[in-house]
Amino acid sequence: MKKVVLQKPKLSAHREQLLSEQVPSDPGTLRGVEMENGDLRFTSGMQLSTDDAVFTDCTFANMDLSGASFVDTVFERCDFSNVAAGHADVLRCEFRNCKLTGANFDHSGVKHVRFEECDARYSGFSFSKLQSVQLADSQFSESDFFECILKDMKFTRSQLENANFRETDLAGVNLAECTFERLEVTPSKIAACTVSKEQAIGFARMFGLLIHEES
Repeated sequence: MKKVVLQKPKLSAHREQLLSEQVPSDPGTLRGVEMENGDLRFTSGMQLSTDDAVFTDCTFANMDLSGASFVDTVFERCDFSNVAAGHADVLRCEFRNCKLTGANFDHSGVKHVRFEECDARYSGFSFSKLQSVQLADSQFSESDFFECILKDMKFTRSQLENANFRETDLAGVNLAECTFERLEVTPSKIAACTVSKEQAIGFARMFGLLIHEES
């Protein structure tokens, strides 16, 4: 199995401390900044960009961030619940212990990104390209990965119960460390996907095969 190598965010040694009240409603690009405990509110429909930035305990919940660009950015304990971030570009970013329930990243490009200890239930990544992405110790149950392009993905000890991978080619993907009883997949697109013995039995039953139990 090919080893997945993720590039870490490229962060400068010194960044400007920024308060949420200092951020305009249409800030353009937030570059070289660091923010804690910010409750951010941006103009609906504006395209937010971040570069060389760290956000800790910040709230982006329920915002329209369609077309956003996140580059070399770390988000720690941030709330992205129900964010609309379709058509986003996410490059060399880390989401650590973030809440992304219901977040929508459909039609996005996600590359060299790590989700660690995140709650991303009901999140959406349909029609997106995910390359060199790791889901580590995270909750992605009921999430939507419909018709995605996956390349060099790493799934590590994450919950995927009832996640939707229909029309997504899972060849070369290793799901053996993940937990799920049911996964939505397209039968013709799971060849060369690595699963555990227990998961294989579950897939066999889902596809209508009868399992012979030794007496």
